[in-house]
Formats: sequence, C-alpha cells, structure tokens
Amino acid sequence: MLKILIVDDEMPARDELKYILSLLEENEVVGEAADAAQAIALAAKLRPDVIFLDINMREMNGLAAAKILLSVAPDARLVFATAYDEYALKAFEIGAIDYVLKPFIDERIQQTLLRIKTYRKEDRHMMSKQIDKVLEHTNIQVNKLPVEKNGKIMLLNYDEILYAYASMGTVKIVTDVEEINYNGSLSDLEDRLYGTHLLRVHKSYLVNMDKVEEVVPWFKGTYWLKMTSEGKHEIPVSKSQIKEIKTILGLK
Repeated sequence: MLKILIVDDEMPARDELKYILSLLEENEVVGEAADAAQAIALAAKLRPDVIFLDINMREMNGLAAAKILLSVAPDARLVFATAYDEYALKAFEIGAIDYVLKPFIDERIQQTLLRIKTYRKEDRHMMSKQIDKVLEHTNIQVNKLPVEKNGKIMLLNYDEILYAYASMGTVKIVTDVEEINYNGSLSDLEDRLYGTHLLRVHKSYLVNMDKVEEVVPWFKGTYWLKMTSEGKHEIPVSKSQIKEIKTILGLK
C-alpha cells in the first residue's frame, strides 16, 4: 500500500487527483497540502511513500520545496505536476521519477504508480542532482508569455501587457492594440507572472502596475485604476488589495 501526499495550491486539482487515486488499488491518500510549508510539515509527520508535487505554487514553488521534502521524508518518491512548464519537463524526463500534466488522466496516473513500484533507492542520488540542475536553469527569467493567435503560438513581451481579465470562463490578455485569448485560468496566469510587475488587483483582474496612469478614489473607500492607452481602460481594485496597491504606488 503506497501512502500518498498531494501538494497543490488549487483545491480542484487536489480533488481531481485524489478522486483518480481512489479508483486505483494499493494506494492511500494520507494527506493534502495547499502550499510548500504545509507540505513540509505533513511530510515530516506522515512520512509518505509518494508526494505528488505541483510545480507552480505561491511563496515557494515545487522545485525549491523538493529538496526540503526529501530531507524530511527521505524515503518519499516525488512526482511533479504541471499545467504548462515545458522547459522544466525536459529536465524531469532525465532524473525525476515522473511528471504528470494537468488535467490529470486516469491511465497516466496508473502508469506513474507502476513506475514508482519499480523505483530503486539507488536512483535517489541522481534525482537530487537533477533537481539542482533544474533549479539552476529555472532561475533564468524569460519575460515572454506564450499565447495563441491565428493558430500560432506567439511570444508576448510582459511589458506589452496592460492587464488580463477573466470573463465567462475565458481569460483575455489586453495590450494597447488588441485582446488575445489565454489558454488557462487567471490563477494559472498569476502563477506564471509571479514576481513580475503584473499583480492581481481583483478576483477577475491582473494589472501591469507599470502601466497604471491614474488612481481614482471611488465609493466607500474603493478605487479604480486607469491604464495607459489614452485612459480607455479602468480596472476595479478589491478592498483586500487596496493597502498593497497604495504601498506599491507610494500612496498614503
């Protein structure tokens, strides 16, 4: 019986994987964590056999958390999960036990569990070295966002983005000249843009703070952000984000 810990900052992804695992024999989900800190604490306590670990998480990503998890749960086997990080996947093929793509597929998870059962402890040293290599490479920041346009994958410079918004189940990237569909959720996009000048200011909006032209006080202490591009775009700010926005813009 494999004891499994699931680590992902999105509950739907955790629930999906937990459901698939429940359909397969000889495994038990003993815990789930929404971030790296929770994962490390649970791994130390539960000593799982397998950790399904999301790559793109807030605060500390899965790659950085992997080394700590292996130190607190030395017998655990790590499986990385990702929605889009193609660059890292090429490295994982060499040294990691396995990786799985979202959305999860039943047959693919079953294949992963079979691979885990044939895993040799002698392979751990190779995996640890490979994680170091991946961390080395992923420190390189490429400030471009892949988007689909006219059937082609285009690379959009971050500084071209005014803002992004979610509406009716789709996500749009807005530039000075056009709107482009983004193939993913707003949370996915927020994760990918973590550490840049694009910030979540509202449940439905990410804004390039370098492109804010004016801050407009509104009803009951709320605010709107006017963007460049001739002031055509006004973005609402959630009350929970007002303090952070004021700090970033140097407002009292």
